[in-house]
Amino acid sequence: MNFHNTIRPILIIFLLFGQFPLYGVLSRKPIQWHFRWCSFQTVLCLVLVFVGFFLCFIEYDRLIVIGVNADNIIGPLFYVDVIIILLLLLRVATRWSSLVPKWEQVEAMEVMQYNARQQDTRSTRRIRAVALLLLVMGFAEHMFSVGKTVYARVDEGRICNWDYSNLPEYYALRTYGFFFRHVPYNFPAFIFLEYANTALTMAWTVQDVLIIMISDSIAGYFGRLNARIKFYSTVQVIAREKFWSEIHSDYVMVCELLEHVMSICSPLLVISCGTNLYLICYQLFHLVELQKFFIMTVFTYYSLLVVILRTLLTLHYCSAVHEVARKPLKLCRRLPTTSWCGELERFYTFIRKSSIAISAMGLFRLTKKTMLTMLGSVITYELVMLHFAQRTANQGIVRECSTDEFMFEPKTQSQDN
Repeated sequence: MNFHNTIRPILIIFLLFGQFPLYGVLSRKPIQWHFRWCSFQTVLCLVLVFVGFFLCFIEYDRLIVIGVNADNIIGPLFYVDVIIILLLLLRVATRWSSLVPKWEQVEAMEVMQYNARQQDTRSTRRIRAVALLLLVMGFAEHMFSVGKTVYARVDEGRICNWDYSNLPEYYALRTYGFFFRHVPYNFPAFIFLEYANTALTMAWTVQDVLIIMISDSIAGYFGRLNARIKFYSTVQVIAREKFWSEIHSDYVMVCELLEHVMSICSPLLVISCGTNLYLICYQLFHLVELQKFFIMTVFTYYSLLVVILRTLLTLHYCSAVHEVARKPLKLCRRLPTTSWCGELERFYTFIRKSSIAISAMGLFRLTKKTMLTMLGSVITYELVMLHFAQRTANQGIVRECSTDEFMFEPKTQSQDN
């Protein structure tokens, strides 16, 4: 098994969006993957963090002018959230080199070589397919959002009789008017703002994909141990004490890897669960609203599908670690009494008394029950959001053809004449 070779193409995609800035990812040797402050990847990541802070301030300033409601509050919340995600991904990248030796130590264990080639091929294809699916769907969602915004701006220009003969310039001035009030419009600046917004939006998907890949890898290690135990249940092993001692030792080593990984990645998991919970509530809130354009209705349903799929896959792969890690209990119970020995008893007791699962900073463990808990939380927070929407129903409403939203008004056709 080689976890790092499996995720290498996905990490390269992460770097395209300025996230998870590991230096040396192009190399096939994980030992050469390390973090550098003085590298293009890190500088790009820090630039995106700075841009996120700037856009967050602009959104806050805009809401001070127009007022806050349940819909537009997502503006500053979005930038605060993605800034935290970028900083946490940066934190994981700075400590990743300490994980590489432990991963290689686990993968070098004899039990991991059991039927390795066939299982590795299937596992690699599956996890890459899941990661690429989520990344493509997340990118398509953002492009869909941009298309929806362009459509709305064009319709606004038609109603307000605004001149937008240069569509990119009109879209830039109307969408990023807060920026181009101080800087003369230029196409490179517009492209950079669009790239920054895209990269910041992809942070939601990147964090979940990283968690999924890590969870699938660790669940696979436990699965190899289970396969070895299952094979033992069908044959007679003479050196029983030695066999179970080695299984116990290998199992503990995988548990130590899980503990070390979670000590670095668990804050990211907390943000992931909180973000996905809020986004589901936000998209459900928009379902009860009448949308002005059909494209907005389609976008709302598609966006809800994406966030639900991403959330379910993240919870599924994380909870699978708990399920696979506890499976030896069932396998050991099937063994006849004559096959039991002191080492098997120690191994069985260790699993039964241990809480082996992916933990979010000790606040909660991700198991199948977590899915039901999050479903209940969605219903609760949706009611809170609807109540907040009723209280702020008359706030944050921008009049049509108003200059309040971005404090910029394009020229009208009559002025040009």
